[in-house]
Amino acid sequence: MQLTEELIFGFTNTLLSAGFDELAPTPDCHREWWELCCSRHKRVAIAAPRGHAKSTAITKSFTLASVLFRDRKYVLIVSDTYKQACLFLAEIKGVLYNNKDLQDMFELDTEFKGTDREDDIIMRFKDGHKFRIMALGSEQKVRGLLWDGMRPDLIIGDDMENDELVMNPERREKFRVWFMNALLPTLNERGIVR
Repeated sequence: MQLTEELIFGFTNTLLSAGFDELAPTPDCHREWWELCCSRHKRVAIAAPRGHAKSTAITKSFTLASVLFRDRKYVLIVSDTYKQACLFLAEIKGVLYNNKDLQDMFELDTEFKGTDREDDIIMRFKDGHKFRIMALGSEQKVRGLLWDGMRPDLIIGDDMENDELVMNPERREKFRVWFMNALLPTLNERGIVR
């Protein structure tokens, strides 16, 4: 199924919004971001001030829609620290494990005992199709990531930089080299970065 902004909007409002901390109408910027994320562009960067729910819209809603609608199969969530990336993954796991409507609609195999670690989850649909989401910290080793015969097809970067890195030219260069020469080459041919 072709992932679209409208599909993510409906998915989020129907199946995810009840779990949001402070429920509010979906802002127009989220719809614009989803449209960008669904575009054919290999790399999309989105920036907005704190408080615009970027992590909710992209890291949580877009990632879940990507794997559940089978647009993507092997996702890396990358954040400034390993711990922060694991917290983002924990949010996604909470939805996958606790949202009965979502489990039923997408026919998730809740009996499947795939990988479930702090930094990694593999889940399966009842028809046998599987997906994997891994959490990584910036500048963590990424070479050789291969699962089920494929390399990652989606990288979600969420707060990959910290204040110290941004203000230090040497740290910025080290991060740039890691991003361009280590992280991006992990993607498969149809892989995208958001």
